Parts: sequence; structure tokens; C-alpha cells
Amino acid sequence: MKFKQFTSIAIVSAMLAACNPSEESTIDAANLPEVEVPEISETTMKDITKSLSSDDFAGRAPGTIGEEKTLELLVSRFEAAGLSPGNGESWFQDVPLVEINAKDQSNLDIKSETGETISLTPGSDFVAVTYQEQDKIDIADSEMVFVGYGINAPEREWNDYEGIDVKGKTVVILVNDPDFGTESLEGEFGGRAMTYYGRWTYKYEEAARQGAAAAIIIHDEAPAAYGWGVVESSWSGPQFYAQTSNGAADQTKANGWIQKEKAREILAASGQDMDELMTAAKQKGFKAVPLSTTASLNFSNEFGSLQSKNVVGVLKGAKRPDEYILYTGHWDHLGICKPAPDGDNICNGAVDNATGTAALVALAEAHSKAGAPDRSIIFLAVTAEESGLLGSKYYAENPIYPLSQTVGGVNMDAFSMAGPAKNLTVIGKGKSQLDIYLDAAAKLEDRTPEAEPTPEKGFYYRSDHFSFAKLGVPMLYFEGGEDLVNGGREAGAKVSEDYTKNRYHGPKDEYDENWDWSGVMNDLRLYYRVGRMLAMSEDWPNWNEGDEFKEARDESRK
Repeated sequence: MKFKQFTSIAIVSAMLAACNPSEESTIDAANLPEVEVPEISETTMKDITKSLSSDDFAGRAPGTIGEEKTLELLVSRFEAAGLSPGNGESWFQDVPLVEINAKDQSNLDIKSETGETISLTPGSDFVAVTYQEQDKIDIADSEMVFVGYGINAPEREWNDYEGIDVKGKTVVILVNDPDFGTESLEGEFGGRAMTYYGRWTYKYEEAARQGAAAAIIIHDEAPAAYGWGVVESSWSGPQFYAQTSNGAADQTKANGWIQKEKAREILAASGQDMDELMTAAKQKGFKAVPLSTTASLNFSNEFGSLQSKNVVGVLKGAKRPDEYILYTGHWDHLGICKPAPDGDNICNGAVDNATGTAALVALAEAHSKAGAPDRSIIFLAVTAEESGLLGSKYYAENPIYPLSQTVGGVNMDAFSMAGPAKNLTVIGKGKSQLDIYLDAAAKLEDRTPEAEPTPEKGFYYRSDHFSFAKLGVPMLYFEGGEDLVNGGREAGAKVSEDYTKNRYHGPKDEYDENWDWSGVMNDLRLYYRVGRMLAMSEDWPNWNEGDEFKEARDESRK
């Protein structure tokens, strides 16, 4: 998830000099603004979460009646909360998307040199989509190459594509990065903590840069951090992508996933042992392995363009209105998806992320009730997170409020319904000076911030804060912890595992009248404190020395 674990910076009293933004910003925890937390409405949280995740909203897919209903609800509640439209006189920022829906998908036929054919069934054995705006995708007898983790990282002297030409070929790739399975946080790729090189988005991007016709990732539940059911539901039905000027002609024809045991069969048909190849791929200097198999796949596409929308509200600052604090959360979910055994085919997304969307409104109400802060606070509900962080990416690249004037922010994605916790889980702990604010807020709430227990799952790259972080804006992402007041860590882990296996990205992520909201409301107090302290401060927090995002921040602050 992260890259390296950096030691915390020393906390000293000098602040960033306004005349020299590149000067190292240091923040005195003892001098952070004092913040009183007003009542935060549990009723708001319940009502909005219940509405957004009802069947009437049809899973909130972009471009559907679910989007229309969501936008109407959010504008109404933002306005009632006391916010002003955040984009001039408009509450919206248009986000141009392309919708592509694969139809009549063939089997993925793998042919060996001996003439043997391994025929894989769509959905149960593999999934495949295209980013290209083409009526028909036809991949015929494409030579296959095993490229290990599919990484080209010059700064780490690592290139899985070195010495091989994969133009027009189908590359087979391992999920995660070469350090997966390492217990420590030391290694070529951050040890146990996943780097961006481990994410599927990067692997498809690099395969396209290398000229591959198709890129297929081998699904392996532990390093992927989710089961095949999540892959199948997320990659079936209409897919949304950012509009491009060339119709994504520079992308691969097909990107997909394959079940691990089916990949093992394919490699064996080339005389290769999967376990041996997986071991070899972890070593620096690994060389890609041409396979004596070819891949064939075809499907047609229905596609069109749409303008989805980010929803933007602002609470204007009283003293420094041109300095901005961000709260972000995605309003979208998967819409209609693979049915559950009982026939339910609506992915309602109650926890993910009706809760985070409701939190934007509840926090807007609380901040407005407390009066205008010194800095302006932006409440940003983004679209198409489930399609690759597209709404937040679009805002970050086309900001309404300059990123150079955006002090920092907090992202909210999927609140835990496990009940109150003694700790909280910080995704990316140790990366930025925002930890100082969170530590102070947590101490006041008698909570203990802890680093994420599963950094190998790459959560830092899986929600909307990443879109801003990679352009330099310090962003916090934290969740209610697993050390529950009632039941401790064992009970917390059980709740988390149950959600991941039985509800995450499936039709059973539904509103439950019996939920215990006390933990959520405790977490909201932390979100409020951190945002308000930032909004009342004069400091400009930065990334910690050595962090990969610090250079972008320093450059923007010049």
C-alpha cells in the first residue's frame, strides 16, 4: 500500500514561511487550534445512508436514474446544511465519461503448440473488458508472454519487460508486487506494504505503454486482497472510463483477470511450472518468459458518452477564504451487478459508500453550525470511484479551487459498522504531517491511531485521496479500528472478514436497521476535529521528508 515506512518528523514550533513556501514546514502540536465538536447528527447519517442504498437508487451507477436521485438528494441536503454552490453558481462539476458494455463475449481460447486448446468461460474463469472505443474487439492467435509482475521501474533498477518485445502479444501478469509475503517493511518495493506498482491499474497502464494487445492478471486472493466474486461483479456489466481525445486507441485491446488455477493450466501447457515462475519473478533481474501458447478472444461493445457529475459545496472561510480544506467521499457504486443466490442483483453500496456520502452532509451541518472557519472548507462528493477513481482524478486535474491553495484534506470511504473501537486505522500512517493533527484529535477522543494491519492490500491506492496525493495535496485516510470496545481485536477482525467476504462489492451490502452507529459517530468526531483544526490553522502541512509525493507538493507551493 505504501512505499517505505518513514520515521515521524520532529515536531518543532516554526511554521512555514509564507514568503518561501519551499522552506520546510514544521508544526507545533502544542499550538494546534482548540476545537469544540458540536453535535453531529446520527439521524442525518441514518436517513441519507438508508435513502442512497435503497433499491430506488438502483446501486447509484453513473449515468443512471440512481445518479439523478443522488444528485438531487445531495444538493438539497448541502443547501439545507448551509453550504453554497461550489462551482460558481452551480453545485456540479461535469465529469466526461465513456460507458462501454461488452456483449457476446467469446470464450478465451488458449492454444498450445501441440494443438491442445484450453477454453475458458467468461465470468467463472476469466473477465475481460476494453478501454478502446471500438465496436468490435478481436484478438486472434496472440502470442503469450509471462512478464512476472509487469513492472518497469527505472528508479528501482527493475524492468520485467527488459529484452522482450510484447507488441501485439498477450501478457500474463502477477498481482501485487515482488515484495508480497515479506513480513517487514524493507525491500525493493516497500516490503510488505504494496506500492502503486502492485495495483492492477498500473499493470494495465504499463502493458499499454509496452504495446501489448492484451493484459491478463492472474487472480490470487491473498495478494489481490479480495475473492473472485469481487472481480466478477466489478468487471461485469457496463464499465466507465475517462473520455480521451483518441478513443483510448493507445490502450490494450483487452484487459482482464484469470482464475489462478486456469493460469496454472495455461503455463503448464507451455511446459512451465507456475510456482517456480512466481518465485523467479520476485528476484531482481527476472526475465520475461515467452509461452508456447496463443490467446484468442472476441466481443462486441455498446458504448456511449455521458456527463456524470461531482457534487461540490463550500463553506466560505471568514479570514482566509482563498485557502481550502477538502472533505471527499464517492457517491457512486456498481449499480446492477451479478445476482446473489436469492436473485438480488442490485449492488446497493450501503457501507461503500453511502455512509461516506452521508458523512459529507453530516459534517457540513456540523461545520456550518459552528460558524464560518478561517479557511474555506470544500465538501466534494465524487463520481466513478468504482471505475478507477475517475471523478476525483478529474477534479484533481481540473480543480475548481487551485491545488496550490488546497491545504490538505480527509477522505471518507466505507464506515465500519462494528461498533465503537479503542483504536483507529490510518491508511498511510507516517506519510505526512497531517498525522500530527490526527494524533492530537485522537488523544482528545481517547483513541489510538495505528498503522493499517494489512499494508499489502494496497488500500492507499484504492480510494479518492490518492488522486490528490499524487498531485501533492496532503490527504488523510483513516477508518474506525478493529480493537473494539466490545470484543477486542478478534471481534473486529471477524466483522471485517465477514464484510469483505459476504458484502463488499456485492448485492448484500445493504442497509440494516439493527446497525450500531455509535462507532461511526465516534469516528465522525475525529473527522470533524481534524478538518476544523486545519481550517482554523495557519500552517501548511507537507509530506514527510522522503515521501514520494513531497516533490509535487513543494513544486506546487512555489
